[in-house]
Amino acid sequence: MRELAKIGLWNIVRRKKRALLTVLGIFIGIAAVVALVSIGQGLQQSVQDQFSKVGGDKILVQAKEFGVGGVAAAGKLGVRELDVIQHVIGVGEAAGGLALSGKTRFNDVQRTVFVAMLPVKSSEANLLTTFTTWEADKGRLLRSGERGKVVIGATLSSGNVFLKDISLRNTIVVNDVGFDVVGILTRTGDPTTDSSVILSEPDARAVLNSSDVYSYIVAQAVGDPDVVSHRVERALRRDRHQKEGNEDFSVQTSTELIASFNTVLNIIQVIFVGIAAISLLVGGVGIMNTMFTAVLERTREIGVMKAIGATNSSILFVFMLESGILGLLGGVAGVLVGAGIGMLVEQVVNYAYGAGTIHAVFPVWLVIGAVLFAGVIGILSGLLPALRASRLSPVEALREE
Repeated sequence: MRELAKIGLWNIVRRKKRALLTVLGIFIGIAAVVALVSIGQGLQQSVQDQFSKVGGDKILVQAKEFGVGGVAAAGKLGVRELDVIQHVIGVGEAAGGLALSGKTRFNDVQRTVFVAMLPVKSSEANLLTTFTTWEADKGRLLRSGERGKVVIGATLSSGNVFLKDISLRNTIVVNDVGFDVVGILTRTGDPTTDSSVILSEPDARAVLNSSDVYSYIVAQAVGDPDVVSHRVERALRRDRHQKEGNEDFSVQTSTELIASFNTVLNIIQVIFVGIAAISLLVGGVGIMNTMFTAVLERTREIGVMKAIGATNSSILFVFMLESGILGLLGGVAGVLVGAGIGMLVEQVVNYAYGAGTIHAVFPVWLVIGAVLFAGVIGILSGLLPALRASRLSPVEALREE
């Protein structure tokens, strides 16, 4: 077996250019798979990290047809719905949040961003701050009921948006009203939060001309969140005189939210990996073509090997070893390049949107699995040519010139 392995390796070494071109398809496919999956895994980890800060006892209520900020959608939420939720058994605290688009101007540059609000009541403000994972990186967060002040997201503070960095004590204009910046949020990786301005509830409702509506309502469950969420749903359905299954609102726990995000991310990953698999298919066809060519070129060599005692299984082993090595070479190169692409994407995105926006993750199962999968593709691609080589008649093979 050792001698047969040497023969297989030597045949690859003496045809370097052909081997390089053969592994190209496998290499591209594996590189694409590794890069895409690593970014996807990084996004999933970021989502899970954010929800771990939120906690598993939170319940989110939104209009089912979520429009711009939710307030223009069917099933919009208001003060009445907040009061209903606050009186549900098992709800410890509930708070309404507002997130609408508004025109923000700084350095003579105007952009449309999300305007969020902090409730006046301190207990509601604390709940909303926890749910949205607002943390001050510079300065401080708003105080309940504070007027004329604003906290901005990390993306807005960088010069990429307004062509100049926004610092503490600068003044920005939101819908033609000026506010002093007292805090800059820690980057969360959520583009909406990182590009938001946060005002106190009175200021937000004034500049947005929104008096009694909410984009969403957050409740904190005391006890089993699933049980409490069903109670909230029943209470709202009863208050709105709606039948089960025909609600114009949705109620989700933190666990359900993270499951929804992960499902979406998994679907996106499957689609991209499926596209990348086309390259693997092309690479497999390339290996098969190369091995068929090798069989034709080495027919006489195969005859000599059989004449001196090589068995069909020995010939089969040599050719499948060659195709497997070609697959593994493509896999190793693809993993290295794919990892490089993933880290490059991480650096570019973090440079453009700020450190911590995205992370490329390379779990051990991804690296080992990608290399082994490439090897399996190579072996399977070389199976038919290897079978043909092993079944050649020694006499017929020796006649070939």
